[in-house]
Amino acid sequence: MKLLNRGSSHTTSTTMFDNVWEILRQKKFAKFEEIVHQKPNIVNSLRDGDGWTLLVWAVLNDRFDVFVHLMEYPQDFSLVSNVDGWNILHYVGRHGTVRYLEKFGQQTIEILINGRNKQNNTPLHFAARRNNHDVIRWLLAKGADHEEKNEDGRRPDERCDGCDGVTKEIIQSFLD
Repeated sequence: MKLLNRGSSHTTSTTMFDNVWEILRQKKFAKFEEIVHQKPNIVNSLRDGDGWTLLVWAVLNDRFDVFVHLMEYPQDFSLVSNVDGWNILHYVGRHGTVRYLEKFGQQTIEILINGRNKQNNTPLHFAARRNNHDVIRWLLAKGADHEEKNEDGRRPDERCDGCDGVTKEIIQSFLD
């Protein structure tokens, strides 16, 4: 299992984040429920030192079990997850798989699918850069705009030199 290293800067809030993440990582969901009962908005408000939420950590560490558990709680997806303006779909586009995407309701998808970070990259830009083919197909099928350009004037299929032929073919198939 890959566990990301968050660096050495710890404050009270990041220490609490570490403690709560460890509870979730160990699947102590009943204990997490006790914490939520005491602090109902903790799912949305608790952030690590980089501004990442527990839900983002579940994606980054490929902890689908934790992700599913967290999705049972009310989420405020209008909140961006870090100072660069990424929403949860940016993380899934870059690091996740379709099974994460399938847990979002249609209304949430419509709100987030073409969300832009500070460099105007959408989740599709991130998925294309990583040649995340299944996620690219899913995003396009759900209405991701393949014509959106980032601050460099690049569409998702133009964003990187590393986009493989399959990525470009998938995006091209949605143009036809």
